[in-house]
Amino acid sequence: MNIDLKLNDCLDGLKQINHQSIDAIITDPPYFCGMTHNGTKGTYSDLNMVKPFFKEVFKQWKRVLKANGEIYVFCDWRTYPLFYELLQEVLTIRNRITWDKISGAGCYYSYSHEDIIFCTNPSPQYKRYKKGQNVWRMPAFSSGAKKTNGEKVHPTQKPIELIEKLVLSATENEGDTVLDCFAGSGTTAVACKRLNRNFVGFEIQEKYYNIALERIKAVPS
Repeated sequence: MNIDLKLNDCLDGLKQINHQSIDAIITDPPYFCGMTHNGTKGTYSDLNMVKPFFKEVFKQWKRVLKANGEIYVFCDWRTYPLFYELLQEVLTIRNRITWDKISGAGCYYSYSHEDIIFCTNPSPQYKRYKKGQNVWRMPAFSSGAKKTNGEKVHPTQKPIELIEKLVLSATENEGDTVLDCFAGSGTTAVACKRLNRNFVGFEIQEKYYNIALERIKAVPS
């Protein structure tokens, strides 16, 4: 088993990965919804500025993913239209998983779910038939995940239980290789180490890269 996390821009890193060498991609891209020129709340149209970036990232995913591989991409209601449009240009979108965070009521309704876009290569070799429902109920950090995950160390950190479920769904065997282009605090790497999967990932912020290294190190070999 090899856990390889690099402090690097993901586009630079992706270009160094061999063609069709990745079994699964599980990643939580930044949503960029606060990126505006005047400090006001972001809108869908503001996301146009990052279209070229994601377009190139998704092209690289298609190149590095094995014919029978799978991709799971986190998004929310604002970024789903952008990601869907760009992903379907190069990949086959199979379904959308809804993660129900089991959150309580909030102001103007609670943000109680996130979406995960499930994709594969547009390849006739892909013949893995999934079972189960596309709504997963699992606590987030605001609704109970601290009991099993400890304190939240990244603004968009996902519970290890959710990522382990994705790793087991996305890979068929121990020793398969999982890619996470936006590694954050390293939860996908931690899940891979716990489940005996190889991991390749990139994180551009040194603070979270160092946190991820410590979390990975804490998992028994």
